[in-house]
This record gives sequence, C-alpha cells and structure tokens, in this order.
Amino acid sequence: MVNTSLIFAGGLAPSDSTLLAVRKVEQVELVIAADSGLHTAQKLGLRVDAIIGDMDSVNSNALAEAKSHGAKIIQHDRDKNFTDLHLALLYAAECGTEKIVVVTAGGGRLDHQLGVIAAMFDPLLGLLQVKALWDSSEIFALQGSTSCEFSSEVDDIIGLQAFSATVMGISTTGLRWQLHNEQLENHETRGVSNQATQTRVSVSVLSGQLLVIHQIKIHQNKGTTK
Repeated sequence: MVNTSLIFAGGLAPSDSTLLAVRKVEQVELVIAADSGLHTAQKLGLRVDAIIGDMDSVNSNALAEAKSHGAKIIQHDRDKNFTDLHLALLYAAECGTEKIVVVTAGGGRLDHQLGVIAAMFDPLLGLLQVKALWDSSEIFALQGSTSCEFSSEVDDIIGLQAFSATVMGISTTGLRWQLHNEQLENHETRGVSNQATQTRVSVSVLSGQLLVIHQIKIHQNKGTTK
C-alpha cells in the first residue's frame, strides 16, 4: 500500500501559495506528473516516479532528465477518452494509494477546470481520500460514506456543493451554518459561502458525491498560507 500519492496536473503553473502548501504534504511515497505537470514537480526539486499522458506539452529535455533519474514514462495516444490527470489518478489507485493530493492551477480553460473536478469523482477512487490544492483553496471530493477534517481559521470560507444528483446524510462541525444529517441536491446553492467558526472543520456524508471547498486566507505580510 502507498500512503500518499502527489499528482502534478499539467496546464497553467500553480501559484506560489499552492507550491507552499505542497511542501507541507506529509508521507508522500509516490510522485506522479500528468504530462507538463512534470515542470512543477522539478521546480520543487522532487524526484518523479511516473509521468503519464500524451506528452504533447511536456519539455523533451525535462522528460529526458526525469527518465535518467528513474521515472517511468507511460505514454498514451492523443486520441483518448481520458484527460492526462484522469489517467494519473487511476494509475495512483492501481498502485494501491490510500490518499491522493492533486496539485493544479485548473488548466486554464473552463472545460479543463471542470474536468479536474470530474476526474476526482471517478467511482474507482471512491474508497480513497482525494483532495486538490488549487490556488488558495483545498478541495475535497467526498464519495459517501466518508468524511474529511481539516485545519482552518475562523471566518475562512467553506463551500459545500453536491456533485451527484443528491447527497444524503451530510453533517458538519465547526461551521456557522451547521448541517445535521441533511441532504443537498446538485442544483442547490445553500452550501455556498459557509464560514468556519473553529480551527478544525469536519464534513461527513452517508451517500452521494459532495465537493468541499476550503478557501484559505493568504497572509501577505508573512508571505505564507495557513
């Protein structure tokens, strides 16, 4: 079993706040780059275990360097039914990982951004802990029955959005507007703009797919993200 897999998505380069958050991820045993996500991993000085994708945007010199350090190259045809990130997520699952952390700037285009979230909800990942570090936010893909818990600051914005038609049995702690064994449907927006009232927040679901978005404060005077 692999404790944590760190996956670097391609597309736009992640923000400094995202890169700072990456350095705090613990117990990483597998580092995967989705195509040009390799550039971000190398910028952080990380040894990459596998590079997956159609290799249409990764620098050839960067690819050769990673290969010389033992990286496994898994190349797919450009005519495929999965995004590079989706393939990387499935590879991590095949390797027996328990937790996946995606590092992304969203990919730029709206379809790419939505594709990141959609891939995180692949049913084949349903038994895993899946989250993304995305700009000043951390995003959790919950597929019930499961839960997530994270550190926050008071007044941090927490958003809850149903990704499946209905999510049942949602319960929270540490939020201004608490949910107690409630449900959300995917057209509802009442889960938007909730607020943390404590330094620990938890969200649990019994069934369905729930997107949890924690917008983290950026402390400009310290140059850090908490």
